[in-house]
Amino acid sequence: MYANENKNILLYQINSEGTDVSFKETIPIFDSSLFPQKILSIDSSGNIFWLNFPAFPETPQIVQIPEIPEIPEFHVIEDDRIRETEIYYYNGRVGISRLPLLNYKFDIAVPQDTLMTAFHVGDGKHGFSMGNGTTQGFIPEIIGMGSDENDAGLYLLGKGGNNLPSSIPLIIIDGRNAAHEKLSNRPILGITSGDYLSYKLIVDHEGRVGVGKIPEIYKMEVVGAVQADDFIIDNLSVKSLMNEVNELQKEIDRLGNIIELLQQK
Repeated sequence: MYANENKNILLYQINSEGTDVSFKETIPIFDSSLFPQKILSIDSSGNIFWLNFPAFPETPQIVQIPEIPEIPEFHVIEDDRIRETEIYYYNGRVGISRLPLLNYKFDIAVPQDTLMTAFHVGDGKHGFSMGNGTTQGFIPEIIGMGSDENDAGLYLLGKGGNNLPSSIPLIIIDGRNAAHEKLSNRPILGITSGDYLSYKLIVDHEGRVGVGKIPEIYKMEVVGAVQADDFIIDNLSVKSLMNEVNELQKEIDRLGNIIELLQQK
């Protein structure tokens, strides 16, 4: 903003080049009680001035005001979509690849039958990713990749806000049907290593736990050896029972030796 020799103030200057129009100055707000009376004028180039009233001749003259160059409209968002992108904005919500549903603050669309990562935090190779994990329908997949083979790929961490006692676990894995009811036709949790037909551990909808195979009969079935310090069955310690059995075996062995000696006599 500047004034010429007549103290006329240039408010903004328009530079036209093709259809692009740029503004060099903005219009200030004047308090009529502090500033002398001024008249708004536009020159032939479309530049707008505040003119001091005394600068005009006493004889009124007709001043022709040229047509102001039309400023092209530019809409960043059209039909709830940011121009030339697949990013949508509606009612304070953002969606990528589709208009966001009303109950999602942020929505990323991933197509069915397409193995695709939708969300990634990292350097593109290592990090945390979420997406569709199948080429037949849609199965949400969470992937964690560590920095090297010695680094864990994914941490699941629950952090309590206090040390107050509670019956609610810090981390909950909850499998249910679409009606928010218990499952009745498929296992709840499976742990495997690159083989979805052979589970290292599986928990079915009846709460049975299988280690090494899918449980069929027993509450817990283990294919392989189990090592433990003790087992408690109906408040009876298996370790204590084994100690009693060992003591009885020692007594039996002692009586057997006595019988053998008596038979020799």
